[in-house]
Amino acid sequence: MRTLLFTGKGGVGKTTLSAATALSAAQKGHKTLVISTDAAHSLSDSFGLQLGNQPKQIESNLYGQEIDAVEQIETKWGKIKSYLSAFFASQGLDQIEAEEMSIFPGMEELFSLMEICSYHKTAEYEVIIVDCAPTGDTLRLLSAPEITGWYLKHIFPFQRTAAKAVRPVAHRIFPFPFPEDEIFEDMKNLTSQLAEMKEILADTQKTSIRLILNPEKMIVKEAQRSFTFFNLFGYTVDSIIVNRLIPKEVKDPHFKQWKSSQTAYQKMIKECFSPIPIFNSELFDQEISGKEMLNKLAWKVYGKKDPTQLFFSQNPINIEKSNGGFNLSIYLPFLEKKDLDVYQSGEELFIKAGHYKRNILLPRTLLNYKIQKAQFENQYLNIRFRSQVS
Repeated sequence: MRTLLFTGKGGVGKTTLSAATALSAAQKGHKTLVISTDAAHSLSDSFGLQLGNQPKQIESNLYGQEIDAVEQIETKWGKIKSYLSAFFASQGLDQIEAEEMSIFPGMEELFSLMEICSYHKTAEYEVIIVDCAPTGDTLRLLSAPEITGWYLKHIFPFQRTAAKAVRPVAHRIFPFPFPEDEIFEDMKNLTSQLAEMKEILADTQKTSIRLILNPEKMIVKEAQRSFTFFNLFGYTVDSIIVNRLIPKEVKDPHFKQWKSSQTAYQKMIKECFSPIPIFNSELFDQEISGKEMLNKLAWKVYGKKDPTQLFFSQNPINIEKSNGGFNLSIYLPFLEKKDLDVYQSGEELFIKAGHYKRNILLPRTLLNYKIQKAQFENQYLNIRFRSQVS
């Protein structure tokens, strides 16, 4: 199964490009599902028909879905949410505040994205295209499986053991409800699903991110930061789509400066993201809505190419054995040495890259190794591990 995630700064046209790519993929003979995880759904508007929480056939080989985040939360978080709400209420919050506090920021989009796990299990579709939330939310989503997994790995076993020991007398000691075993079981299942999602997203041969941008300074800078993040977490960007370029045939002097600016940013984008393939899409003279316009957009972007193909593959993270030790290499473009901090604690490697931080659980092979040195050169963070065993 091929999974494509479309993301970009809000307003760059990712929903329209997701829809156009899905339509083209279906017409190439792939059974395709396009889903929206963005809370502000607009896939329905792109296709000119109403989509809902269950996949709906749009045409032959093509299905669409706008996931109901509220239903996803009730299904995957319902019991935990009820417990947290009761806990917060016991601490003096009123019922409405307690309900609000029991749902964490970004949870709606996260649980929506987790739908790809169920589709991978059933293998009902050949291609899953995800219209993601704007990049800031997408970054939070894609780091969630690892961050949540870390907390549950370190805190969950202790809390469950403590709860079993204390629960019989808890009501006489603590002024709050103690979680039942089913709460811990739900947390365990959620952890398992998050791990599955991480495995799917990190499969560089089957899952790709397509980064959508417009040739404007703020948007290009945002795309650079996003690209660095994707590399830090081991996700692959297989293409960049530059959208809403003013067509060459537009000669109106009103657009002269604007076209000149776009040309300069196009050059910058090519230099920044090379060797990743870059596709261009011109600004249309009318709104892109409905199958006919989506087909025109897909043709502008992909031409005769199959839009589901893997356009570029690069493992952002590599581990190699060398001279009695190991080298860990991470491609981190658009950073400077001063933006990086690296340290090791037990079985974990902590990397701070600009505004982002990642905790990497080291493979068993490296458990008896310590960091010997870390260098940042040619956009790669290279970490050398040496054995502690003499």
